[in-house]
Formats: sequence, structure tokens, C-alpha cells
Amino acid sequence: MTASLPSLSSRTHARRPRRTPAEVVVRRVDPPAPSVPTRAANLLLAGVSHSLAGTLASGLGRHPQVCLPSPRRIDRFTPLRYGLDVEAPLEDYDRHFAGWDGERYRLESSPVYFDGGHALVAAVARDLPDVRVLLLLRDPAQRLWTSYADKVRRGRLPAAMPYETFVDRCLALRAGGSDRFEANRYFRTLGSGFYAEHLPAWLDTFAGRVRVVFAEHLAVDPARELADAVRWLGLDPDELPPSAHDAAEAEAACPPAPRSTLATVVGRLWPLAQRSAAAVTADPVGERLGTPRQPDRDRNRVQALYARANRDLAALLRSYGYDRLPDWLLDA
Repeated sequence: MTASLPSLSSRTHARRPRRTPAEVVVRRVDPPAPSVPTRAANLLLAGVSHSLAGTLASGLGRHPQVCLPSPRRIDRFTPLRYGLDVEAPLEDYDRHFAGWDGERYRLESSPVYFDGGHALVAAVARDLPDVRVLLLLRDPAQRLWTSYADKVRRGRLPAAMPYETFVDRCLALRAGGSDRFEANRYFRTLGSGFYAEHLPAWLDTFAGRVRVVFAEHLAVDPARELADAVRWLGLDPDELPPSAHDAAEAEAACPPAPRSTLATVVGRLWPLAQRSAAAVTADPVGERLGTPRQPDRDRNRVQALYARANRDLAALLRSYGYDRLPDWLLDA
């Protein structure tokens, strides 16, 4: 007969000690800084559009220490202009500069970055920590006319839309803050021309690594502006090969005929006498871009819109040591 085991009551079970839950400590860990690709841009031409950015970029690209990317424009940070996320990985720079062969600078030309706001400027500083920045500025009234003419020519605006209507549309969208939406990007040029609103973010973020170039100076004397930019980069301008245009002019040049004393005096004084009239009508940048002449009435209206902003810009630039200003800022 098998003896039955005595049953144990619940009181006889050993009680397990109650465990106190471990104290949970939550720490905020910042995301690691992105690793910069070997071929990331370290020279950026960030603005503005319709201001001979292609001329400056191609001129710099002639220097043996400047590498240009395979696409004309990269525009990696452009989505930030519209409040969108950047989707292109930083590693794309390795593909864009696949032809890099040890040159000191890799130049990205993306002139729409200029009015992208603090978020875009901060992203450039974070992702391209060693970048130097060039900013091209042009008379905003003349630039707006060029933008309009270019968009009509490309079919981005109705051919039947008058310039006055275009300006009214730009103003209405700017007043409502809607010109920053991607769908309204063709009407954003007017807002981006208030340079004093956008320039401080670049000057402050890239202090000591940013240079402003004026499109009017580049149009009138490209060799001088290019040489000045090359020196600012710590490069030797004598290493710049002559452009095809310069070579053709040098080959066609002939010694000037002797001039009389009267002709010499008149030749020196005539440009000064004509300065006030020329300042109103001349647009050397538009001439180089092939922009048709702008009606005086339309130009005067837009110049009045920018008058106060141009005065603020002139004061800002002088505070940063820029004394050689174009006429549209000297007259502001």
C-alpha cells in the first residue's frame, strides 16, 4: 500500500520577496554628426539666381585647384526652402564629384539656396562644416524683370501675363506668406530680392568664410572679380588660364592710335557726365543674359518697392566692411 503524501496548505509555501522595480533613468542622446563624404562640396555659390552665377562658377572652374561637379546644379538642400525634408544622402556628393582629382576646392553652384531661411543655412553648416560661401547679389528690380522674362520664355508663366500682373501676384503671395510654398516658386523672386532679410543668416553662420560679390561688377569687369575671388580662396590668380573670350580679344587687339589732348580729356570726363543717366537705364547683367529692355514705368514701380530694403542692405554691408558697392546701393 502506498502512503499518501500530506498536502501542504498555501500557508506552508515559502513567500518570495517582493522586488522593487529598478529605477529607470531616461537620457537624451543627440544623434551623431553625419560623416562628411570625401568629395563633399567645400565651396558653395549659394545665390542669387539670374545674376551670372554660371559665369562666376565656370570662371572659378578654370582654376586648376577648383573642381566642378558633373551636374550644373546639385540643389541638395533646396527642399528646405519649401519646408520639406532633404531626401538626397550626403554620399551623393561622391557621385557628383566623381571627377575630383585632389583639387583644393569642390564647387557647388546652387543659387536658390540664398533665401532658404535659417533651417537651410543651419543644414548647410552642419552637413558641410568646412564650406566657404560665395553670394552673388544683383539689383533686385532688374533681377525680377529678368526672372519674369525668363519664365515667360520657358513657358513657366503664361505668355499673355503682363509684367504688372506678375508683380501683383508676387506681392499678394508674399503678403500671405504663400510665396514660400513649392507650388508658388515661380512667384518667389520678388520676395527673395529683399536681400537684407536673408543675408544676415549667411554672414553670421559663416563668419570669416563668406564673401559677397556683386553681379554688376562681375558683368563689367569679370577678370577683376574672378581674380579677387580666387585670392579670397587663398589661390593664385596667375594660375587662371585665359578664357576663350579673353584670348579672342587679345588676339584681335591692335595698338590704339595717338589721341589729341582734347580727345583725352573728353574721353575721361564724358563717362562721368553720363553717369547719372546711365545709372537709371544701364543693366550690364541683363545685357550679358540677353534680357529684353524693361519699360521705365515698370522698373520705377519695382525700384520703389525695394528702396527701403536696399538702404538697409547698404548699411548692413558697410558694417561688414563692404565699401565698393554698385550704383543701385549707392543711390539707395
